[in-house]
Amino acid sequence: MTGSTWVLWWRDAQGTASLGLLQERLLRGLRAQLRGRWSMDTKLFHSPYSFVDLQNLKVSDTSTKQPAARGTASDQSMYMVVRGQGTAKRQFFVMASNRVVIETEPEMESIVVRLKNLWTPRQTARIEGYSYEGDDWIIRTGNLMVGTSYKGLIIEINYLPCSNPEQTRGLMRELLMMILPPDAQIDPNNTVDYQRASLDPERMTDRHTAYQYVNLFTQSSLL
Repeated sequence: MTGSTWVLWWRDAQGTASLGLLQERLLRGLRAQLRGRWSMDTKLFHSPYSFVDLQNLKVSDTSTKQPAARGTASDQSMYMVVRGQGTAKRQFFVMASNRVVIETEPEMESIVVRLKNLWTPRQTARIEGYSYEGDDWIIRTGNLMVGTSYKGLIIEINYLPCSNPEQTRGLMRELLMMILPPDAQIDPNNTVDYQRASLDPERMTDRHTAYQYVNLFTQSSLL
């Protein structure tokens, strides 16, 4: 993936009806092309031990104390984010109070599951919906289930020509306003601090997108 991505949560969405409304506005209003179905999974693991020895944690400035994570993230939590299907599948782990983001091979999940004394599965969030493509953007929309509970709708906007999130936020906001009802309750996920995880705040990658999802889920106490 290239470009810049923005992940949002439509908190009071109404399931299939809201998903259908977005599809109609994307296909008819913005003349987007339906690329097909889209899904994503995030799993929360918990350990009885502190995951990272802070003395060995590699940070950009070891003389600066890292701020405590808000929401549900902690040194004893680890989040696995799985994006894509088949050969396009990508897997990321976010850990150490959301200070570390790594991409791993798919086999890592089975390794973590076998380490039952270290990591216990706690919750799973699954997003299922559709992906749409315009001239220079991709929008993904999907219903969010945490366990068996419906938790609204996720919108992921990917603006392809530019990877700087600050330079593209205005354009993505315009796209968002063209497809959302005016009274929709949106969590814009504005508290993302890429530098906390040693990510470049001016050039997005797939790791940035995975980090956005975990930030949204932890700050909103969804996972």
